[in-house]
Formats: sequence, structure tokens, C-alpha cells
Amino acid sequence: MSGRPSFGILAYDYGQEDILNLAVHADRLGFDCLWFGEHYVVPQHFTSHHTTRHATETDGTNKDDAEIIADAIRIYDPWFLLGAVAGATRQLKVGTAICIVPMNNPLLLARATVTAHDISGGRFLFGTGAGWLREEFDAVGVPFAERGPRLDETIAILRKAWGGGYFSHQGAHFSFDPLQISPHPVHIPLVCGGNTGPALRRVAEVADAWINSAMVTLDEAVELRGIVERERQARGTADRPFAYYIRPYTVDPDDVGGYVRAGFDNIVLWGPNCWPNKSSVSLDEKVAGLERIARDLRVAA
Repeated sequence: MSGRPSFGILAYDYGQEDILNLAVHADRLGFDCLWFGEHYVVPQHFTSHHTTRHATETDGTNKDDAEIIADAIRIYDPWFLLGAVAGATRQLKVGTAICIVPMNNPLLLARATVTAHDISGGRFLFGTGAGWLREEFDAVGVPFAERGPRLDETIAILRKAWGGGYFSHQGAHFSFDPLQISPHPVHIPLVCGGNTGPALRRVAEVADAWINSAMVTLDEAVELRGIVERERQARGTADRPFAYYIRPYTVDPDDVGGYVRAGFDNIVLWGPNCWPNKSSVSLDEKVAGLERIARDLRVAA
């Protein structure tokens, strides 16, 4: 492998003890960021499919969706986890990958993001997305069809809130008189997720970085980066600093090295590939596995 990439880990479906241990050891080993996925409820029945996954069964179902939403999946509030991990670590960044922004009130979300930034000492990365599970939106009373416009308007409100001081807003979904979230400006990197056309156009328009949905092959990553760069050129944002957070399928050094050689220098590893979320695996075995990956990928080189 060439270059000096950073390596993050996306944690999902972990018990509380595993998460904190994973965070502490990832921090010790020089990993860059621990990212947290987000869902609020688990619908008992749903027909929605993740936008990057494809229905392959004859009945239209997709067993892979069960890796994201199922009755045995452990889902925690990411904001509480962010605070716990920030308090247990020294250098490790904490991020959402992704926060389902349209389900949130933008002012409450602004308060959460500013708190995460300040309490972590500026180690917070805000990953955003529109969401895909219609039944989850139905459960919390947010129109699924409005998720794109709500995401765009919320991002505009967050930018105002992060600027510090009093601000107001009059929009299609949210309106309020002058108020304040933070008396001082805060710099929170806005990382937009998604692999679809609308998501990539949003990335080019407003984001400081992009993180891909699910996991992608190297060819897919290169193709999607090309789309983002063309959109950035078309929107006049190509000169703005920008980062790519790429999620490969494996932790194999040869595989990951291909992404690095292609110019992707922020690699986000799927947590269960690094730290198996199985009770049959001991803590010592999990730590040894993470240490082996850190060594193989030269995480702290």
C-alpha cells in the first residue's frame, strides 16, 4: 500500500460493552474515526429495500435487509453513544454514518450537533442522509415523500446555526423567528451520504465530504467519485476542500490498497470485519483481531 490513508470503523449492531471496548482499542491503535449508523424503530413488517441493495428473492424480499433492520439487531441512540465514546477516547473522531436527518426537528438536531462538537473537542463528523425505510417514517409521522426537501432545508438551517449568533428561517417545512443555538461559530464537517443521483448532486452542492452507502467495489467507488466531481464542476464547487470516505467490502490489505492507490485516502471499514459482534468471540480474541488489522493495514504507520 502507498500513501498515508486514515482508517475509520463503522459500528452497527453492537452491544454496549463491545462498542466502548472497540472505541478504546481503536483509539489506542491509531484509527481515525468510529462511525455510528442510525435507525429509530424496527418495523415488524416492511416492504422497503435499502437503496443500494436489490431484491433477489422471488417474493420480492431481500435477506440482506435483515443485516440492517431485524428483530435481533441492536440499535442505540447515536448521540448518547457519541458522548460515551468521546469521553472514553483521546484522539478518535466520532461520526454519524448516517443520521436520518428528515426525521429530526432541525433545531433539536442543531443542538445535538453543536453539543457533539463541543463535548468531543471538535472530533465530531456529521454524516447525513435522507433515509430509505418508508415504514420507519410512517411510524414517526414524517412524510416519506418529503424526505429530500426536508433534508435540504435542514442542512440550510444547520449551516445558519453553526455560524453562531442569532438567526431566523422561513421555509417550506420550517419557520421560526430569530434564535440562537451557539453564541460562537463551530466548524462541523458535513458529510453527505448516498449513491443515487439526487444524493450525489446534494453532495456536490453543499457537502464537505461524501461517504458511500453500504459497501462498494473499487470500480463503483471510482465511478461514483467521477459523478461527484462532474457535479462539483457543474455547480462551481470544485475548488472547495472536499474529502471522500470510502467503505470497501473487506479489510484485506491488497483489496484496501487498491482503493488507496486509486486516490481514496479515508477508508471506513465495516465493523464486523474488524471486531466480530458475536458473543462466542472473547474480548481478547476481538482485540487481537483488531490489532492484526491495524498492523496489516499499517494504521499507525
